[in-house]
Amino acid sequence: MKKIAVEEHFFTRVHLDHLRTRQSYPRLETGEDDRHQKVERLFRAPNSSQAFGAEQVNRLLDIGAGRVSEMDNAGIDMQVLSLSGPGVEELDPSDSVRLARSANDQLAEAIKAHPGRFAGFAALPYAEPRAAAAELERAVTRLGLCGAKINSHVGGQYLDDRKFWPLFETAEKLGVPVYLHPKEPPRGLLELLSPYPGLPTAMWGFAAEAGLHAMRLICSGLFDAHPKLKIVLGHLGEAIPFWLWRIDNSWLKTPQTFPRRKPSEYFRENFFVTTSGMFDERAFMYVYDTLGADRIMFAVDYPYESNERGSKFIDSIPVSPSDKEKICHGNAEKLLRL
Repeated sequence: MKKIAVEEHFFTRVHLDHLRTRQSYPRLETGEDDRHQKVERLFRAPNSSQAFGAEQVNRLLDIGAGRVSEMDNAGIDMQVLSLSGPGVEELDPSDSVRLARSANDQLAEAIKAHPGRFAGFAALPYAEPRAAAAELERAVTRLGLCGAKINSHVGGQYLDDRKFWPLFETAEKLGVPVYLHPKEPPRGLLELLSPYPGLPTAMWGFAAEAGLHAMRLICSGLFDAHPKLKIVLGHLGEAIPFWLWRIDNSWLKTPQTFPRRKPSEYFRENFFVTTSGMFDERAFMYVYDTLGADRIMFAVDYPYESNERGSKFIDSIPVSPSDKEKICHGNAEKLLRL
C-alpha cells in the first residue's frame, strides 16, 4: 500500500543556529564524540518541559538520503515535510521573514533532489500576516510547496483575530490547506499545567491548545467568509471529533452571531484530520465512523514518533481496501495536488 505521511518535521541548520543565538533560549549543550560535535540538547524554551536530544536533532536536520532510507525501511513512499517548532513566528519580524524564506528555499531544494519522496508545507512569518500571505504565495507558485503549517498561537494571540485573515484568504485563493499544529499553551493555561512534567505538551496541553484554536476559528465566522478554506489537524483531530455532539448541542442553546451553521458542519466540510502520533485502533475507528474515510490522512509525526510504528498501525486498521487507499495516500494526493 502506497503511504504518504503528511506531518513530518525537519530543521534547517540556519534556523537551528539562529535559535542558538537567542537570549530567550539557553545556550545549547554540546559534546564531542570521536568524529564530530553533536548537539546533546537542542533547547529548552521558557517554561517548557520539552527538550530534544542529539538523535532527534540529527534526524530533524537530515532531509536527504538518511531520512529516505528510514522511510524505505518503514514502507513510507513520501513525507510531507514542515519546519519543526519553535518556528519563525515568534522571532523578530525581520528575522522571521528571512528565516521562513530560507527554510522554504531549502525545503524546495530537498524536494527537487528527491523527486517523489518529499513534498512540503511552507513555514510562514504569520505574526506579520501580510508578509505571511506573500510568502505563502511565493512558496506555492514559485517553489511548488503544497500549503502551509502554522504553529498555532503567536504569544498567546490566536488566528481567529481578523488581522490574520489575509493569510487564510490567500490559502483559499491558492487552493491549498493550512496545517494547524499545536504548541505549548499560552501563559495562563501553561501555569496550570506546568507543575506536572509532560502535561503542558503531548500528554494533554498540545491537544487542548490546538483544539481550542480550531474551535475559535470555527466560531469566528472564518469559514462563512472563506467557505473553501481547508484546515488540517493532526492527532486524529485534537479530540474535537469526540466532542462534536456536545459542541453542537451547546451551540444550539447559545445565541450566536457566528458561526451561522452547527460547528460540526464546518468541521466535516473544512477540516481534515491525520493519524499523527495517535496509533490507537479504538480511537481511529471512532473518528473513521464520525468523519468518514474522505477526511482522514496518514501521518506519523516523525521524528517524534516511529515511522515503523505508524506504518504498522495504518496497515492493521480494519477498513476496506478502497478506504485504506484514501487514507494512506489518495486524500493527500487530492488535497495537496501531489
